[in-house]
Amino acid sequence: MGKITNALKKAAEERLQKIEKFEEKAGMKFEFVVKKRLDSKIDPRIVSLHEPSSSVAEQYKKLRTNIQAIDSKYPIKAITITSSTHGEGKTITAINLAISMAHDLHNKKIILVDADMRRGRISKYLGFKEEVGLSDLLSNGANVDDALVDIGIANLTVLPSGKSPHNPAELLGSPQSKNFIKVLKSKYDYIIFDAPPIIPVTDAGLLGAQTDGVIMVVQTNRTQKGVLKHGEGLLRQAQAKILGYILTNLQYHIPGYLYRYL
Repeated sequence: MGKITNALKKAAEERLQKIEKFEEKAGMKFEFVVKKRLDSKIDPRIVSLHEPSSSVAEQYKKLRTNIQAIDSKYPIKAITITSSTHGEGKTITAINLAISMAHDLHNKKIILVDADMRRGRISKYLGFKEEVGLSDLLSNGANVDDALVDIGIANLTVLPSGKSPHNPAELLGSPQSKNFIKVLKSKYDYIIFDAPPIIPVTDAGLLGAQTDGVIMVVQTNRTQKGVLKHGEGLLRQAQAKILGYILTNLQYHIPGYLYRYL
């Protein structure tokens, strides 16, 4: 082991001497500085924040652009994000999309709403503790100003899900919900709703019918075609307009690198 260690040490010294000679010859001096990243409680999978120049973040930018380009009689402002079943990546997708919109849409006001009042995860992924949220606004008329959260990203507001109610579907289908969505449309340029998956519960259908359309998240190599078709059918039965689909967990090759699209 001693000989190996000495050989490695000698090789490192030789490389350093070559670098120093190159710097002297070129009249320059290199400094290897690692920029310290501030501690963040936001989940590392939120690449639109942590790695905005990455290939994965670029996919969310393309998604943002595609939404803007949708040919519709009325402007697309309120969007419901859902999936067929749990665990397909809808919440991570909703958060990344909202942040991408907040960063790149010329000071457009964006609000991200956790409409999954059964298993809301947005506050967990964004690293804050919620006290009042959507369920409180719809059920007992809580003050909306007490529920809105600023996580330090310009142009982005977050509305958490709130306390888990016993009747989330009824709340989302209520007149209070419809009126609240109208108010949000008057205050924000884009509203992103993270809804529960459509097959287990009816929430996404009820919400999708009140918004300008639904985007379905589909996990590659997991979501079966029949399951997806069933989810589509449920949304259409609820009179929700399907705007498109997002594939998650998609592996694709870029020369020299293999990226995972989460």
